[in-house]
Amino acid sequence: MADVTTGFQRETYAANAIVFRAGEVGEAAYVIDCGCVEILLGPEGDQRRVDVLAAGAMFGEIALLDGLPRSATVRTLVPTELIRIDRDHVEGLLQRADPVVQYLVKLLLERVRSARTPRPLRERDDHSDHNALTELDPGEQLHSAAVRTLSLAQSLSDGIRLGQLEVHYQAIVLLSDASVVGFEALVRWRHPALGLISPDEFIPLAEKTGLIHRVGEFVLQRAVADWATLRPLCRPSDGSVPFMSVNLSAPELCTPGVVQRIQACLAAHDMPPQELHIELTETIIISSVELVSHVVQGLRAMGIGVALDDFGTGYAGLDYLQTLPFSCLKIDRSFVQRLHSGERSVQIVSSALALSDMLGLSTIAEGIEDEATAQLLRQLGCTYAQGFFFGRPQLCQALVGPCGSGAHP
Repeated sequence: MADVTTGFQRETYAANAIVFRAGEVGEAAYVIDCGCVEILLGPEGDQRRVDVLAAGAMFGEIALLDGLPRSATVRTLVPTELIRIDRDHVEGLLQRADPVVQYLVKLLLERVRSARTPRPLRERDDHSDHNALTELDPGEQLHSAAVRTLSLAQSLSDGIRLGQLEVHYQAIVLLSDASVVGFEALVRWRHPALGLISPDEFIPLAEKTGLIHRVGEFVLQRAVADWATLRPLCRPSDGSVPFMSVNLSAPELCTPGVVQRIQACLAAHDMPPQELHIELTETIIISSVELVSHVVQGLRAMGIGVALDDFGTGYAGLDYLQTLPFSCLKIDRSFVQRLHSGERSVQIVSSALALSDMLGLSTIAEGIEDEATAQLLRQLGCTYAQGFFFGRPQLCQALVGPCGSGAHP
């Protein structure tokens, strides 16, 4: 009998019932909720008991993870209730794990199997045309990913200290005439051996290692310091207040005193709070809605703009617009880049623009790569835009030109 509770199945077995036999496929592991089982090794009819497990113990996890046949038979000694953990659930968790974690699991499984498995079975496995490897063992690719992650984790701290991080700035323009209204600060890591490393790779690593605070502080300080140089490039024809946009990660946002540190940074560089925008994604908000709300309220009270980034990609954006005082919506590039391939994307963008207009928010469409997309967004009523069509991210020195003349981005 089975009933589904908290995502796992609960299975009830009578006394002397076989849970699984040696040689069967390991599709699940089990935790004993009540009762007990015995672990049997050896061929059918000549099995010997090697262990007895009681409530709280787990069994069957090795075959579940490495995909090899069961190496033992498990039989109940008394009426027993088991909680079943299916392969799909565990594999989903592992696929989302860091490559280092995946690789360590793989190595541990190999060593546990070697220690537990009798010699004849190991010899058979060694000649099984590589069927011992499953989705959890992508071989050299997983090994390379793990080594790269370890290498980057080791060198990121040094990279910050040695000045390998760079801040590139991408122009944000008024769609009506492409006049520059602001810039978004985007961090890059110029590794001495690996070249320019994507933030999609090293930012999650920085968050996991706790280095994100140093990265975020560097970006904020550099962007605010560079603003005096970049601000003269902003000549919005509609009279808008020029601004610098800086992204904030979840760990940074949840750090005590973050509002005060931003305030101190602005004061140190004589930057008006109204000329700084902080961008937050829905993922960041979900991490701690109550704390995020407190920080956003504090930022807005200072006059700092707060943008909801990647709008339309989450599940609760509308709810956050009701409860948090955002000043801007950034329409995600995934919708912008599909404007010419489907009416649905046009309707989504149109609805987002109408909603922001009703709420008194500005809108920035990101990911614009051609004139046709820019023209369509103008017709839909979008105010500001950002993308390769208007300018790629560049260092501050490249934007102002060799003579500080203010080259157009």
